[in-house]
Amino acid sequence: MNNRSYRFTAKEEELMNLLWEQDRPMTSVEILEISGIHSWSDNYLPIMLKSLLKKEAIEVCGYTQCGTQYARQFRAALSKEEYIARLAVRRGLDKNSVAKVALAMVDELGEDKDTAIKILESVIAELKAK
Repeated sequence: MNNRSYRFTAKEEELMNLLWEQDRPMTSVEILEISGIHSWSDNYLPIMLKSLLKKEAIEVCGYTQCGTQYARQFRAALSKEEYIARLAVRRGLDKNSVAKVALAMVDELGEDKDTAIKILESVIAELKAK
């Protein structure tokens, strides 16, 4: 495995949540416009983007014209689910705990158990097909 560090600061996690929710390439200008009220200063955004690029959590996926200049577009390089899974593994979750965690998630979210079972069965079938 490479040197990726998926440990985000609270502000980085807030930015990642915005990128996951938007699910599209965005420039720093768009991020500031869409984020509205955020916990970081406008001047801090480039620092966070650089940090997330270094952690390989985001990637530059294109360029777009912004006024008279070109701006980089960013997107998440990993899904929210991948991030949470990696955090769980770093905190000691192992393969023997996966089923128990899935059951605990269903209970925690108050999901309809029949629907959750169908989703889990679908995931298991997909894994078996790989």
